[in-house]
Amino acid sequence: MKTYLDCIPCFISQALEAARMSSEKEEIHRKVIYEVMRYLERVSFNGPPPKTSREVHHIIRKITGLKDPYKKVKDQANKTAEKLYPILKKMVIESEDPLLMAVKLAIVGNVIDFGTTNRFNIDDMIKISLKHENISNTAYRSFLNALDKAKTVLYVADNCGEVFFDKLLLEELYDRNKKITYVVRANPIINDVTIEDARNAGIDKIAEIIAGDAGNDKSSPGILLEYASPVFLEKLGTYDMVISKGQGNYESLSDVKRKIFFLLVAKCPLVAKDIKEEIGKLVLRVKG
Repeated sequence: MKTYLDCIPCFISQALEAARMSSEKEEIHRKVIYEVMRYLERVSFNGPPPKTSREVHHIIRKITGLKDPYKKVKDQANKTAEKLYPILKKMVIESEDPLLMAVKLAIVGNVIDFGTTNRFNIDDMIKISLKHENISNTAYRSFLNALDKAKTVLYVADNCGEVFFDKLLLEELYDRNKKITYVVRANPIINDVTIEDARNAGIDKIAEIIAGDAGNDKSSPGILLEYASPVFLEKLGTYDMVISKGQGNYESLSDVKRKIFFLLVAKCPLVAKDIKEEIGKLVLRVKG
């Protein structure tokens, strides 16, 4: 998915938010915004938005001297989601279709996102997941068919907090004897999940955890193939099934020439338009 002019105000708003999380000094905030705007003057609109975000957040970290501006909100998101996990697990176990419920709750977890200006109430979204008609039956049948045939699953993760919602679906896959690789970021970027976050959520007990961009000193909020590790690229090409979480990964992987199941909540009008869904809709979409 390419970058649009409409993305520019979002990058600037996100830069200001991160700057304010990093420092109370207004002169630092101004310096961040001026430097980001100078960078955006020459940005290419041919690449996906996560490629621009990668550089914008590098500028923020360089100026503020803070490696992880979102650490506090990431930790809070993980604590909140961890408390919710037993309730969510009970919903899965008691559901008529535990796998479908796990899929819907994994999608619901995608609302925990500081990379977008549209944010939703997690409790309201959990209630929405109880409705039967809220994801495509056709897409879910395709998901089931692919899963039945798959021995290996590559699961590309998105945000902190969300990792506990992912865990519900990963456990369903694990119980079906699937070999799972869970893909995270090598470095802090917005509130995206890292290896440490995934291990703290207990993902290492049911899946192999890898950084999809291992070897880089800065990450993007979406796996970009040009910066992807050889291990990730090998698994992307050889694993039987690929599941991608969140808007950032949709933006960076939607043009990849292989079948990928995208799970996300459409929060950005541009993503919603590209994926042909309404904002706030739970989305299970297969491409490739």
